[in-house]
Amino acid sequence: MKKFEGELPEEIRSEEKCVSASSNPDCPNITNGMEAGATYVFEEDNWYRVADKWWEYVDWVVKLSNLVGLNGDMPEQNSNVAFRDLFRYGNHAGIIGPVACKKLAEDFFLWDNWARALDDRYFYKMFRLMRRMFEFGAEDGAVWLRSC
Repeated sequence: MKKFEGELPEEIRSEEKCVSASSNPDCPNITNGMEAGATYVFEEDNWYRVADKWWEYVDWVVKLSNLVGLNGDMPEQNSNVAFRDLFRYGNHAGIIGPVACKKLAEDFFLWDNWARALDDRYFYKMFRLMRRMFEFGAEDGAVWLRSC
């Protein structure tokens, strides 16, 4: 992913090969590693279908919250709780920058055994998918969440 300088060609915009970094007041760290308002063009992309319905994702996030002991409560912005930025992200659409991706990838790695121990196949399948997604974005990239 590279910051684009100048006028963005229409073919890049129409092929969805770019994203604009915008801040999220509920989670100001989410785009760290990216300049607010800047446009980034990515050289490689990968699609991850996280859930077919928004409530499936919300239910999964609640289970993740329970796993780390939050029980559905919102962590403070300055807390060190695992998956903090994912919980605080809230709107389920937009950009998660490389710094947050790296931290989330580390959290998924560290919590893998506990997630597997829940013995919930659907939860763990999505857990592994989310882990791969954030690992992909952690190396000089980002994750672009959106609803289709």
